Amino acid sequence: MDTTRLRVFREVTRQGSFTAAADVLHISQPAVSQHVAKLEQELGCRLLERSSRRVRPTSAGEVFLRHVESLLAGLDDARRELAALTRSDCGQLRLTVFPSAVATFVPSAVGAFRAAFPKVRTSLTEADPPIALARLLAGDTDLAVVYDYPLVGAPVDPRFDQTLIVADSMAVAVRADSAFAAHGSVPLAALSGQEWIAPGPSMCRDALNEACRRTGFGPNVVSETNDYQAMLGLVEAGVGVAVVPRLVGAIARSRSIALVPLAATRLERIVSVACRSGSALTPAMEFMRSMLCGALAGQHTEVREVEAPALSV
Repeated sequence: MDTTRLRVFREVTRQGSFTAAADVLHISQPAVSQHVAKLEQELGCRLLERSSRRVRPTSAGEVFLRHVESLLAGLDDARRELAALTRSDCGQLRLTVFPSAVATFVPSAVGAFRAAFPKVRTSLTEADPPIALARLLAGDTDLAVVYDYPLVGAPVDPRFDQTLIVADSMAVAVRADSAFAAHGSVPLAALSGQEWIAPGPSMCRDALNEACRRTGFGPNVVSETNDYQAMLGLVEAGVGVAVVPRLVGAIARSRSIALVPLAATRLERIVSVACRSGSALTPAMEFMRSMLCGALAGQHTEVREVEAPALSV
């Protein structure tokens, strides 16, 4: 059975469309249709229900898809194990990273990696942790830079090995001329009467809501964005306050913004690099992981340092 047909079938189920799958795979739509038709002929059953709106797997297609996911992930493991036993200066490395990591510490790690492994093809894809971890399981990426909030985090998933990069505590972003900017730290409760810029539905929003709930209030959200650059811009414009990871201080370039540490809260973001448990790591993967874990060493996150007492509630 041709593994190309398996990958085509999997992509059609992900995209829900022959045309969208063709775009992702960089092949023609008729070629996608031919691969699926041949696969159905080989198996002797219909795998997809076709309609004018969306393509969906049949019951047989859902069963087959589970095996396809497992088979392709196994093939990816085999590729890496063989690479680890043979040459380490060729092949590819696929990295999936959440957006604010791409904007801060990941580029230096990728640069160091490319200098050390110039013959290894590197690709970087941006995605939040739920999508990145799903790609790891499916064998579509080799390493993923992800985050979790212990305040709302799920139990440790044994399917992944995760290596800590940084425990990133949170800060409140306020205008530099705000009264909050004059204090060394701010308790979350002191912000209860403020208007907020907050992430949309996401793990970050869940963590903020839970931290506020434990403090005794619900944030009055007047604007939503998952883009920290946009969030800081809205703070600078006086729209409201925002709680952001202190690592984001590296992109808070405006002098009109102050990032003030939050006091007396467990609100922090744990950043790590993940791979599938039990999978073989090539020398290239090991090196990239070490570069990611060391990328923040000696860097200063631009949190506003002020010699002033903490604000009390």
